[in-house]
Order: sequence, then structure tokens, then C-alpha cells
Amino acid sequence: MVLAIGLIPTLNRRVSNLRHRLFFIYFLVITGILSISSFSIYSLIVYHRYNQLDDHLKEVGTQSASILEILQHEYEELKKEPKYKGYVPKNVSGDLQPITVSQLMGKYYFESVYEVMTNFPSHFSQSVQWYDKDRKLIVYEGRRMDQVSIPNHLSDAGTIVKEDQYRYFFLPVYARANKMEPHRQAIGYVCVIESTTELDRELEYLKSIFLLNILGISIITLLAAFWLTNQSLQPILISLNQLKQFTADASHQLRHPLTAIQSSISLLEQYSKNLEPSQSNKFKVILSACYQMNTLINQLLLLARMDHHKLDQSQWVNVDLDELLESLVELQQDRAKKKQIHLTYHCDTNVYVYGNPEQIYEIFSNLLDNALHYTPSHGAVTIDLRKRGVFAIVEVQDTGIGIPPQDICRVFDRFWRSQEAQLYHAQGSGLGLAVVKALVEHYGGTVDVQSQRHQGTTFTVKLPARS
Repeated sequence: MVLAIGLIPTLNRRVSNLRHRLFFIYFLVITGILSISSFSIYSLIVYHRYNQLDDHLKEVGTQSASILEILQHEYEELKKEPKYKGYVPKNVSGDLQPITVSQLMGKYYFESVYEVMTNFPSHFSQSVQWYDKDRKLIVYEGRRMDQVSIPNHLSDAGTIVKEDQYRYFFLPVYARANKMEPHRQAIGYVCVIESTTELDRELEYLKSIFLLNILGISIITLLAAFWLTNQSLQPILISLNQLKQFTADASHQLRHPLTAIQSSISLLEQYSKNLEPSQSNKFKVILSACYQMNTLINQLLLLARMDHHKLDQSQWVNVDLDELLESLVELQQDRAKKKQIHLTYHCDTNVYVYGNPEQIYEIFSNLLDNALHYTPSHGAVTIDLRKRGVFAIVEVQDTGIGIPPQDICRVFDRFWRSQEAQLYHAQGSGLGLAVVKALVEHYGGTVDVQSQRHQGTTFTVKLPARS
């Protein structure tokens, strides 16, 4: 039963930590799988769509390359035949301007270049350009584009280039008769240009759908993770509640036989005058053991009730801390004098707190009892009471053996005592400071400890002050 009482707060922390871990694991795993799968699918779609675009550019480029020689022949006629003089406008340098295929073939029907549509609809984003061997643009078709710079090194199968919001496919064209000759010179070039604006907009829209899908499923996953976590921990919580109930019931039931034993021993002690001193002392030992067990059971029962959050508030009143601490110090003065310890009490002002007087007394009684236990002769113990803002602050300072730095984090653990404390004072259950922390937190306050080994320890208790 004692072990169970000590394990309850540890189990509470572990169950709480386990709940958080399971919740985040469920959420992260499902969200991670969803995110990775969505990203993979999106990446595959992007890769596939751009591959489709590249294949389309290559197909158009290959077909366009097959008519380059015809277009060059027709274009040369414009420059050489006198009857076509003035058909194509020239630039400042006297060179013919690039024209469309339709305008080029229109020389057989018209006396000058006729107007063709150059402002195509936004969805029409492709242009095909034919260049001569000197990389000069001569003919184009589709959306009118400026002459582009053809890369110096092109693959015979063509080269894909991506710049800004356009994708280019450059293909060198060779004369059919010289196709098998090494180091052959290109007779011209074809460039197919495709705007990727629409495709990028389509992919951005697809990305937003994936992100919204991930967000929506993540919210559902969050709720599912919360439900799954609670379902997974339900058997543990039931067992923990049963353990709490058992420890509370067991602590309560132990008080009755212990009270009977204590009363019987007290009665027998009255008739022990005829016994030998050694036998009479045994009654005192039994009474002392009963007192220690009674104190231990009361502390266990108090902790068990607080584990259930069931402290009775019907007896809470305004407690004068100054009066309470002053009476506590007066009660312990004889003990301090026997150990030659200088015990002092300081108070700035009267401070009231709201609570059970016995429980508040238990807080500072435990702290003062520890200070007197672990302070050697000719030492000093000081209690200081003051008010800061809305809090009543009580400091219990001693010049005792102190607490090693590695042990400070465990001083409030149940049934724990440092090795040095056990050597200095053999008796003690290790529950006093656990009761202090549980009560202080139950009243909405805090308790802190500062200590230096072999120099002393200071416990600082902050409780909400009552107006």
C-alpha cells in the first residue's frame, strides 16, 4: 500500500507523458505519410507534365525541320527574283524582316506582305521559328517572338532550354545529301518556343489543392489521434483509478486498528509501575512507534485524497499566518534550545491566507521540523514572513547540512531521502516535503528550494494572500 501511494504521482506523470507521446506519434505518422505521398504524387505529376511538354516541343520541332529547305528556297526567291522586290519590308540595315509562313507563301497571290494576326489569344502560347545557317531568323509561325540566341553546342537530336516562363527546343537541320558525312554543317535551325505560364498556373492550382487536402486531413487526423490516444490509455487509466481508490481506502482502514493499539498501550502504561524499568520502557517504544505510524498514515491518507483532488473545503477559513507561525516557533523553542540552535522569526505585516488551518500548519511544521533535524548545534534557523503583491511569502532558512546539487530535483519525491540525510538522521519517511508540495500546489501556490552543501537550505513558500 505504501509503495502504491508512492507510485501514484509517478504513474500520473508517466500516463500524461505517454498520452502526449502517443498523440504526437499518431499525428506525426499519419500527417507525415500523407505529406510524403502528396509530395511524391505532385512531383510525379509535375515531372510528367513537363515531359509531355518537352515531347510536344520535339514533335513540333521535328516536323518543322522537315520543311526548312522548302522555306529557305522560297525565302531566297524573295531576295533574288525581281518580281518580288518590295514584297517584304526591310529594316534599317536593308535586311528583309522575318515573316510568317503564310505571308511567305502569299507571294504567289499578293503583291506585298499582307497583315496576319499577331496578337493571338492568351491560350495560344506557341511559336515556331526557322533560322538560316547564319542563325538569322527568316520565317516564324504562331505567336510573334523576338529572335532568340541559339546555343553554340546543340545535340543532333535537339536541346531543351528553360528560361524564365518559356521553354525552348533548338534543333539543327542538315542537308539530306550530307546526312552521313562527319563534321557536316547545319543548313539552318528550328526553334520551338512554348510559354509555361498556363502550365505553371495549372501546377500551382494543383499544389494548392494538395495543400488544402493535407490541411483538411491533418485536422481530421488531429481529432482521430486524440480519440485513439484516449482509447489506448483507457485500460491504464481505469487501473490507475482503482489503485488510487485502494490506497485511499487502505489508509483510511489502517487508522482504526492503530488507534486501538495506541489506546491500549496508553492504558497498559498506567499499570506498568510494578514492572522493571527495562520492561516499562518497552511501552514507551511501542507508543513512539504508534505515533510515527499514525503520522505516516495521516500523511498517506492526505496524499491519497489530493491524488483524487478531494480535499474538503468546508472547514476553510481566513488563517492569520503571523499568529500561526508565531505559535509554531514558540512550540519548537525548547527543542531548538536543547540542540543549541538559534531559532528566530520575523514578520513584516499581518498576512491572511484562505484554507484549512491544520493543513497550513502541516506545511510549515514539516519545513521547520526538517530545518531543526538537519541543522547541527550552534546553528541558526530563521523564519521570515512578508507580503509581495497578492502573495504571502514565507522563507524557512537554516544553516544545516544542505542538499547536494544533484539531489535538489528529487527532494519533493515521495519516500525519497538523500544518502547524507539518512546518515545524519536515520528516522524519517521521506513524505514530509511531498506533503508540503502537494498542499501548497493545492492552495494555488509554489514552493522552491535553494541550497548549498554544508552551508544551509532555504525553502520559499508562496501562497495567495487574502485581503
